Amino acid sequence: MNLSKKLLIFFLLTIILILWTIYFLNKDFFQLHTFFSNLEIIQNFILQNFFVSIFIVIFSYSFLIMCNFPFASLLSMINGFLFGTWIGGTISIVGGTLGAFGVFLIAKFFFLDFIKNKFLNKYSYIENYFNKNDLELMMLIRIIPAIPFFLQNLILAGLGAHNKKFFYTTLIGLAPWSFIFGSIGQGLEEIFVNKTELSFSLIAQPEYLIPIGFIAFLIIMIILFKKKFKR
Repeated sequence: MNLSKKLLIFFLLTIILILWTIYFLNKDFFQLHTFFSNLEIIQNFILQNFFVSIFIVIFSYSFLIMCNFPFASLLSMINGFLFGTWIGGTISIVGGTLGAFGVFLIAKFFFLDFIKNKFLNKYSYIENYFNKNDLELMMLIRIIPAIPFFLQNLILAGLGAHNKKFFYTTLIGLAPWSFIFGSIGQGLEEIFVNKTELSFSLIAQPEYLIPIGFIAFLIIMIILFKKKFKR
């Protein structure tokens, strides 16, 4: 590894270390009660600067994803709370995709050999399967969140996923979960602001059911296309 790469890695790790240090030293600031105590100020800013607010949230969300910041699902719910299910969900999709793509490119450029040698070489069958079913595996990894999101990006970088395929499968795969969490976030307004009691009617809404149906549809389509191409 040449000197310029080492300097860039040092710079990136320093930024991540600083952000995590700020987080651990100010944990109380990142609690939900802090958010709700400043809710009126935040909502007024969004009303007066709607498109600027969307840009700020997308940039912040993607940057936090790149730094492996915890509670990404909570951030997605806050997006839904502030902007509604569909706009908030779209913000999470765009921000999450950009953040994941950033991690993917960094890992692919700086740590490809390290990931391959330390992890993937021990599980060569995964790489063999990926080479034959790359799109299927990439979609399933996104739709079925059994692996932490940050680790998903590192694995796909180590497997040498194509940049465009990674971007589009991430964009599509994040959609249903982003809208589900956005919808849950919008439901927080009913619970905390309007003092609505919890009931099944809060869940049995199109905002929940459509993304869940979309997840099922994607999984079925992946299975059908796999069978089709095997014939």
